[in-house]
Amino acid sequence: MAFASRRLLACIAAGLGVAGPAASATYQVLSERADRRRFPPPGRIVDVNGRRVHVWAEGEGSPTVVIVPGMSSPGIHWAHMQRALVNDHRVVLYDRAGVGWSQAAPWWEWRSPSRIADELHNTLATAGECGPFLFVGHSLGGQVVRLYANRHPDQVAGMVLVDAPSENNDWLHEEFGWWRYGPMRWWKDAATKLLTPRGLVRLRIRAGLDTSYHDKARRKVPPDLVETEVFTALTSGMRRADVMERLPQSTETLRRERRHFGGMPLVVISASASPAPDSYAAYSPSWHANVSEFARRRAQVWARIQADLASLSYNSKLIVAERAGHNVQWDEPELIIDAVADMCAALAADQE
Repeated sequence: MAFASRRLLACIAAGLGVAGPAASATYQVLSERADRRRFPPPGRIVDVNGRRVHVWAEGEGSPTVVIVPGMSSPGIHWAHMQRALVNDHRVVLYDRAGVGWSQAAPWWEWRSPSRIADELHNTLATAGECGPFLFVGHSLGGQVVRLYANRHPDQVAGMVLVDAPSENNDWLHEEFGWWRYGPMRWWKDAATKLLTPRGLVRLRIRAGLDTSYHDKARRKVPPDLVETEVFTALTSGMRRADVMERLPQSTETLRRERRHFGGMPLVVISASASPAPDSYAAYSPSWHANVSEFARRRAQVWARIQADLASLSYNSKLIVAERAGHNVQWDEPELIIDAVADMCAALAADQE
């Protein structure tokens, strides 16, 4: 009798083990399909090499401001920036493969900054954006716009790099080791993203058991876009982008293609070593660790990396966001807005 009961329990457990993930996947597909009808793209969809890419361009003016968000971050995260600049500038937001409203790349495609830079060039050309461009690149986006400027210098009028890594991120590996600040860090993050069932996350949110997505969305986007931001965060494409943009973390291409930009306007904006308690960084469970000895040592190395980036132009400025963590665009957006506006005004004055 006891043996039969154990067999029954084992069969039930096995059935749940199969049915649970299947139910989660089915719920994810149906919910995402409904959400896509509920939240149409704010921009337009263009075909870039056989893949649907979302491009959201507003305003008029030259140079055209192109914002390249950080890792697996959609253009909507910079909607407040677009709204602040659009009266006097043309501002282009876009979504990389799998992010926001753009079609996901296949799992086998290597989503390196080099590939993304070439895709950005094709996207702007297909969308009819002719430049000259003033690029704003945050984090991974900073690597992308540097590679773009290396390969198409005639199209780039200036750059604003926002807390961007560089080929000198190896200095962090040397300081803290490859386990804590090397590939293992990205692989662990990718595995966590990959193994988290999106359907179950959706159920928790709908049941009111998880408010974190909405709490974070209120910090990221204007109030009228909060529900839209939650939708983009829960797509299967976003999970794929989360994984695929984390894995190819290499400094080799940046080091090989490193070049000095002469007198091209360049602003480097770096996060604070001690973000304010009301910064977006405070939403992270590891925020208290950010004021630790580890954080202070990291800040010293990071300051060297940012200073080196500023040395890539004779016409550069290095700004430290005193209250902001890594996401300066949410903590001190006015620093980026002012940098873009000032650079555009200086470029216009040079043409007179």
